[in-house]
Amino acid sequence: MQAVGIKAGIDPYDVLESGDILVFSGAPLMPAPEDREFLCGIRQDGGSYHKNIAYRPARGKISGTGKLPPPTVDRLRAILQEYSRAAIAFAGAQLPRYQGSWHSDYASFRPVEERGRDLPFTKRNDLLHVDAFPTRPTNGGLILRIFTNINPSENRVWITSDPFAALAARYARDADLPGIAKPSPLEGVKRALGALGLPVTARSPYDRFMLSFHDYLKKNAEYQQSCPKYRFEFPPGATWLVFTDVVPHSVESGQLAMEQTMIVSQQSLAVPHRAPIAILEKLAGTPLSA
Repeated sequence: MQAVGIKAGIDPYDVLESGDILVFSGAPLMPAPEDREFLCGIRQDGGSYHKNIAYRPARGKISGTGKLPPPTVDRLRAILQEYSRAAIAFAGAQLPRYQGSWHSDYASFRPVEERGRDLPFTKRNDLLHVDAFPTRPTNGGLILRIFTNINPSENRVWITSDPFAALAARYARDADLPGIAKPSPLEGVKRALGALGLPVTARSPYDRFMLSFHDYLKKNAEYQQSCPKYRFEFPPGATWLVFTDVVPHSVESGQLAMEQTMIVSQQSLAVPHRAPIAILEKLAGTPLSA
């Protein structure tokens, strides 16, 4: 498990798909100085924030701003809109084979110090986990995240562990992959209701397992204590790309980061059988997509 700086001879697809982290120095996605100063001035205030401040590029909508005044919210939206645009363009230039079939998910701003953060157990960032989204199932697509540490002076510190293939081989059965892999008539009903425009989230067996696995890992004290651990410190200005459903990760400390998520099609991978869905389907012996 390593963080790999981009340079001649490095295959970025192999780095990401094998469960490593692709790191760029030189502040390629740092906001303009006046925007960074503005962002650094935003602090948590008596429950005014959700887990993060989120921006939806497809709808231009911002959430998690709590009681921030409208002018502040408007400026936050504009800064996140620009970061989202720049991050997608930057990642597309580095990873053109993914670009043709990916789609953009949320961008976010993370203004709060992660060390000692008071969050519900399953939302805690300081416990090793693989990502899955409760309201946005991927149906086998991979979660590629682009992070930038905009803190002017402090590193953002991650702990990671061995990637998904090793993780699933050891824990997927105990996490009830065989049971979750069975077709659920309820999901067919949810898909039908969703097609009628009702606000119902239908999940494939893959999405149901990944959401359950996210919580299983956080609750598994044996895994949290005994798994191999690798420490990474991302300095101010650094940008890093990682499949966060391939790489188990936690955040030990850090404040002031920006992020853009892309959902990458399994078929666009250089080696599609390294996708989590392919690994799980082999273990389960059955298809897991909708």
